[in-house]
Amino acid sequence: MRAFNVALLIVTIAVPPLVRAETAKKAEPEKPHRLANASPSADALIQRFLEALDKQDAATLRHLRVTESEYRSIILPGTVPPGAPRRHYREDVTQYFWGTMNGKSAGYEKNLLDTVGGHGPSKVKTISYAKGEQQYADYKAYKQLRLVVEDGAGREVDIRTGSIAEIDGQYKFISFIRD
Repeated sequence: MRAFNVALLIVTIAVPPLVRAETAKKAEPEKPHRLANASPSADALIQRFLEALDKQDAATLRHLRVTESEYRSIILPGTVPPGAPRRHYREDVTQYFWGTMNGKSAGYEKNLLDTVGGHGPSKVKTISYAKGEQQYADYKAYKQLRLVVEDGAGREVDIRTGSIAEIDGQYKFISFIRD
């Protein structure tokens, strides 16, 4: 009888956490499959980027970047090797990462508008990614976009900016930060 009580106590203590862990896994939300204001290709996104710069349109430029929700639900947890479990962060940590990235990116947006904006129409001469491409669990990154464009006055301009994410055939900038 005593052995039965010990076994029952062990089962009572061990089983609920296992059930809660399994329930938590099932309750994890799926990543969204549609991105707001995404482009169907990297080339289309780059064209929209250049048009926003040519028109000095800060609002359009901002909308070419992932939203806070997209960053926090796809980019941040999905920046792990394919097949690896998605990362889980505390709420304050995701807020900090988003706030830091968003603030820096906004500064780079302003710099882009001030330095290369308003000189269009721009014509793309070359496209490259200084840090290449990398597949992650939830997206593919095209790291550190480098463009050489010819502006409206015929001058060759070198534009260096942040990275692009491809998520289910949709393309958006992760940020405009050049690091």
